[in-house]
Amino acid sequence: MMYLKECPKCHGDLNTGEDIHGRYVSCLQCGYLRDLPEENSHPLAGKTFVIDAPKTAKKRQKKVRQAA
Repeated sequence: MMYLKECPKCHGDLNTGEDIHGRYVSCLQCGYLRDLPEENSHPLAGKTFVIDAPKTAKKRQKKVRQAA
């Protein structure tokens, strides 16, 4: 999408694009570049979950007989 005369630096034309890092806008005249905020499409995106792992059983220690 193009935004005509919207560049905050030179009042040039902005063009939107997307790469592996996310969406961005760039100015065709001066090269101004700005990342756009991501829209979280997944309802659980950005949330932290704590999963309790099962506790391991304690190992028994063998008693060692001392030679008399």
